[in-house]
Amino acid sequence: MDWSSGQITDAASKALSSIDTSGFYTSSILAANDALNLGDAQFFEESISPGTVRAQLQGKDPSNPSTALELLKGMKWLLANMSKGRDVSDFFPHVVKLVGTSNLEVRKMVYIYLARYANHDDQCRELALLSINAFQRGLADREPLLRSLALRVLTCMEVPDVLQLQILGVRTCCKDTSPYVRKCAVNAVGKLHPRCMEIADDAQANQLVDIITNLLEDDGSTMVLTSAMIAFSEICPGRLDLLHVCFRKTCHLLTDMD
Repeated sequence: MDWSSGQITDAASKALSSIDTSGFYTSSILAANDALNLGDAQFFEESISPGTVRAQLQGKDPSNPSTALELLKGMKWLLANMSKGRDVSDFFPHVVKLVGTSNLEVRKMVYIYLARYANHDDQCRELALLSINAFQRGLADREPLLRSLALRVLTCMEVPDVLQLQILGVRTCCKDTSPYVRKCAVNAVGKLHPRCMEIADDAQANQLVDIITNLLEDDGSTMVLTSAMIAFSEICPGRLDLLHVCFRKTCHLLTDMD
């Protein structure tokens, strides 16, 4: 079914409004600031075939700046279809190879896509695991948004064998200079702790509790503290003794928290 121009513009607007500023991906609609805008309404049209997009992504050298425009078009089409609720996981083998692209905008979109599909099925998980070193390098990217997205991709894979690497990534990001990255690290704790409990790994579960406790004691950002309090209430609500050190500070900042 062909979309009218009004429907296309409306869909683009909904994609923009779906940007999740809380640090959690709450639906299959994923977006980052400036990933899609109203000028990209063409990518919501049905006239663009998946084969065309596959050709734009396949066989391109991500390190070559001259391929950036083609890759950008392909990734925008994928994000547009994700925002419409369509399953585009079959593009995963092509997209995961682009994680090392030199273009900043393309890299943002690649991470957004990977965060959605890295844990989609066994094939996606296997391909994501092969690129885990690239995700770890992404934790040191100069862009805070990319560091946070790299952590999300790294921690979304439900594979017990990489749990220690995931916790190490969270520890790294908890010391980040950006409050947003630290907030995303706290959010990741809430995802990893249940996995530790599922495999009865109390040692790693306690590491995550320690991470939350240290942030509550030492971090001064209300953005981070809000997420830390939420994580605390989810993973260890009965450990009120851990709040003694930060109780006064938390009460003082309570009115500024979300």
